[in-house]
Amino acid sequence: MSITQAQTVPIPPLAGYSWHLPTVANWAEPIEWAKWRAQLRVPASFRALRPGTTVRTIAVANQKGGVGKTTTVAELGAAAAARDWVVRVIGVDPQKAGLSAWLKPIYPEGLEPKRRRSLTHVFHGACTLDEATYPTRFKGLYVVPAGAKLAGVEKDADLVGRELAISRGIQSSSLGIDLNLLDCGPTLGTLTVAALAAADEVIIPTEAGVMEALGVGDVYNTIRKVQEAYNPKLFVLALILTEWARSGVMKDTAIQLAADFPDAVIAPVRPSVKVKEAVGEEKPIRLHAPRDSAARDFDQLAGVLFGSKEAAA
Repeated sequence: MSITQAQTVPIPPLAGYSWHLPTVANWAEPIEWAKWRAQLRVPASFRALRPGTTVRTIAVANQKGGVGKTTTVAELGAAAAARDWVVRVIGVDPQKAGLSAWLKPIYPEGLEPKRRRSLTHVFHGACTLDEATYPTRFKGLYVVPAGAKLAGVEKDADLVGRELAISRGIQSSSLGIDLNLLDCGPTLGTLTVAALAAADEVIIPTEAGVMEALGVGDVYNTIRKVQEAYNPKLFVLALILTEWARSGVMKDTAIQLAADFPDAVIAPVRPSVKVKEAVGEEKPIRLHAPRDSAARDFDQLAGVLFGSKEAAA
């Protein structure tokens, strides 16, 4: 693919508002209910990622469905592109209603459907990751579609070394990508293991609640296994509290996550009907409704995680 092909829609910085979530280094307990608000927890030890000679790769994972993994990938990808990062989002979720149904690939004119490449082809050795990378209509944002038969990778024992297929693809890439964002499915099988084996960091979106906390624990157990088997440098970069609400269970969940992951960012994202509207419009929330609370929350988190190229210069 051409690194500049087909991209016609710019992703500008969000402007026209000055309100941000308060930022704290930690929550001092006990927290009075009257003072409990949506806050961005950024530990004093945290340092923003910077684009450089090494491509950054982040897996967005949780075994529970419907917690906002695809939304997180789309919005953080768009926010990073708005900060002049060259971003590739990779669909590692075999569900049809996945990433490339939202951020659609722009295929070369005249390319027959049977010749369109996807992550499925990468796992089968039929193409490289770069050959499965297509531009979207948004500047700086590229996509690797999952492929209709990606679920079969989980069952195909003949795919020797499949856990390292994504890692090999990223390591051999020559497209000038700054950031890979991997959209994992709602399981902790081979596909998610392959994403974690390729990643430098993990972001875990979750909702509040006991069952949700157990899901985070399961993800972390898988991370530990991947660290031991494939990727010792892997660590949890951030946890996102999606559908944030001012409730006791949300307060308890946030405090527990901060204790379990002392070096990770804990970020609230407030609920918004604009998310489904943006999917229907096939564009990031920040372009569909730039003043929406969820768009602003994701943008503020991106500012913490990614900073800017200028700051790194």
